Amino acid sequence: MALVLFPILVLVVLAAIVACLVFRIRVVRALGTCWRVISALPGARFDIEHCRSAVLVAIR
Repeated sequence: MALVLFPILVLVVLAAIVACLVFRIRVVRALGTCWRVISALPGARFDIEHCRSAVLVAIR
């Protein structure tokens, strides 16, 4: 499952970097902030459903 999502994750990170450069935001600081927000969500569960597919992301 993780290997399927990896190319999408790479594209999202590249798009975020381009957006940071366009809006003149420090890339390293923006990525660090995103990491701090994600790591501050212990016990969070995200259920994503689309048609017949479903993904559960649990942050411990």
